[in-house]
Amino acid sequence: MTITLGQIRIDPVAELDHWPFPPAELFPAVTPEQLGDHRGDLDLSITTYLVRTPDQTVLLDAGNGNAKERPVLLAHHRFDTPYLDRLAAAGVVPEDVDVVVATHLHPDHCGGFTQLAGGSWDPTFPRARYLIASDEYAWLQEVHAAAPEGGVAADLARTFEDSVLPVVEAGLVELIDLPYEVADGITLRALPGHTTAHLIAELSGGGQHAVVSGDVLHHPFQFSDLTLAQGGDADPAVAAESRRTLCELAVERDALVLPAHFGPGRIDRDGDGFRYRPVQSGGA
Repeated sequence: MTITLGQIRIDPVAELDHWPFPPAELFPAVTPEQLGDHRGDLDLSITTYLVRTPDQTVLLDAGNGNAKERPVLLAHHRFDTPYLDRLAAAGVVPEDVDVVVATHLHPDHCGGFTQLAGGSWDPTFPRARYLIASDEYAWLQEVHAAAPEGGVAADLARTFEDSVLPVVEAGLVELIDLPYEVADGITLRALPGHTTAHLIAELSGGGQHAVVSGDVLHHPFQFSDLTLAQGGDADPAVAAESRRTLCELAVERDALVLPAHFGPGRIDRDGDGFRYRPVQSGGA
């Protein structure tokens, strides 16, 4: 599925097509009423977005990455996927990428910043600028500095050490304040709550709009109740506000929504709430 907005070309590049979670693990407060007739796991994906302008090749998120040690966050542990082959199938090798953007610094969004080479973690995209929101970087740096010995914090510290610090030490990271214009038609905007400084990318061209939404929403299931917190939301109340803000923005601009963990679609008003309308492959 290639999406064209004027001179901007967008290609979803999936790292994982199927990433299942029990509903209560993904949404700890979910109720039987909210689940309705749903049975079994909720099936997520891990999708990044390759955005090409006439002048730049930009990768929005980089996936989880292979061979990462995540003994607590086992859903992120020791991947072995053909992600870079899929990127190549879209016409881009790592050396072609000019800019890599982190919507946030959870393992499945920034782990792919580096790859294992000769026993060390080297930048996957060796000539790219890696853009990270300043406050997001400060948060994960603080987690790492606390040297947690166990729990989720320990895996977050590992993420900083094997995925973020190597690109910092290579001189490739640019810490940014939001909003930030990456290129003509690509603007980064803060939508926090899931993490300290979670961001989205607003894309526009030819009078059309799209939004790469990261983890503002995790599954279409959340449209039934935008206050339903995902288990990783750092500030559930702010995250809920950001979900509504995203919906309002998408409706106002008739923007195609490009999430990290489910398929592209459009958002329509539904009374006082919203509903999600998936877009089939090949359509925008």
